[in-house]
Amino acid sequence: MTILFFAVVLAAGGAYFFWRALTVPYQGFPEPYRDVEVHKGERTATILRQLQQQGVLRDEYVPLVYIKVARYGESVKAGVYRFSGPTSAADVVEKLIRGEVILKSITIREGLDRFAVARLFAADGFGKPTEWDRLTGDPELIRDLDPKAASLEGYLFPDTYEFGPGTRPQTIIRDMVQNFRKHFGPEMAYITTGLDVHDTVTLASVVETEAKLPRERPVVASVYVNRLRRHMLLDADPTVIYALKLAGRWDGDIHKTDLQIDSPYNTYRFPGLPPGPIANPGLASLSAAAAPAKSDFLYFVARHDGSHAFSTNITEHNRNVQRYQVQWYRQHPQPPATATK
Repeated sequence: MTILFFAVVLAAGGAYFFWRALTVPYQGFPEPYRDVEVHKGERTATILRQLQQQGVLRDEYVPLVYIKVARYGESVKAGVYRFSGPTSAADVVEKLIRGEVILKSITIREGLDRFAVARLFAADGFGKPTEWDRLTGDPELIRDLDPKAASLEGYLFPDTYEFGPGTRPQTIIRDMVQNFRKHFGPEMAYITTGLDVHDTVTLASVVETEAKLPRERPVVASVYVNRLRRHMLLDADPTVIYALKLAGRWDGDIHKTDLQIDSPYNTYRFPGLPPGPIANPGLASLSAAAAPAKSDFLYFVARHDGSHAFSTNITEHNRNVQRYQVQWYRQHPQPPATATK
C-alpha cells in the first residue's frame, strides 16, 4: 500500500512538473523577439534542440514528449518563425504545427520588366536571377490566353505580395500570372481597339513605361493607336531600351546611335508594335490600352514635370520640342532626352 501511495505521489508530481514545464512561459533571449528558421526535412528533435539553443525553449525534451504523445501524427511546418516575449513550450509547439511563419512582403511596381522582377525577388532570397530568367522565359502559364506570347513578360502583375521564406520561384510566378488573370479578365470585354490580348498587353506595357500621370495613360494609348492606324512608326524610346537590355547593351542612358539598333523591339526602325510586352503594366495602363481616349493626337513630348504636351501635327510637335526640350535644356544643362515623334 505504501509503495502504491508513493507511486501515485510520484506520478502526480511528475505530471505536475511536466504540466508546468509545458505551460509556464519562458524567454531565454535578450531581444524583444527572436526569429528562427525551420528547414524542410529537419527532424523534430533537431528543430526543438535548435529552439532550446536559441533561447525559445527551456529544454527540448518536454515539448518532444508532448508532440509524440498529445500531437501524434502531426508535423512541424518549415519556414521562419518569430517568437516575441515569454512563450510556453505548448504554445511554441502549436505555432510550429499550425505553420505560423513570417511572411516577407515584396512590392512589384508597375513598369518593371521581368528581369527587374527577378532581381527583386532574388534579393529577398527567393531563388536566383538566372532561375527566374529561365522560368519567366517560358510562356506556358499564359499560353491559353496569349498563344503568341514568347515569355511571361507583361503577365507578372504588379502588386504587393507576401510569401513565406523559401517559397519557390515557380509558386511566386504562378501567383503573379493568376493575379494578372484576375485583374485583366474583366477588362478583355472592353477592348475597343480591335487588338487581340497579346497586342493589348504589349501596347499597355509601352504606355506604362511612357506615361507617369494616371490621367494621361488613355491619351498616350490613343497616340500609339492613331499612329498604328496610319502605319506610322511608333518611335517609342522604352522599346529601344528593352532591345538594348536584351542585347546586354543598356547602360542606363539612351544615345542617338541606340535608335539604330537592329532589333524588332526598335520601334524607330520597325513598324507596328514590338513583338511582345516590354514591361509588366498595371491595371490602369491595361485599361488605357484596351479602351484608349478618343483623340487625333499623333505626337507627345515630356514637359519635365511628369506630364506631356500632345499635338496633332509635326509643326505643332516641333514647337513643343523646342519649348519643352531645347529651351529647357539650355536653361538646365544635362544629358538630353529623346522626344517621342
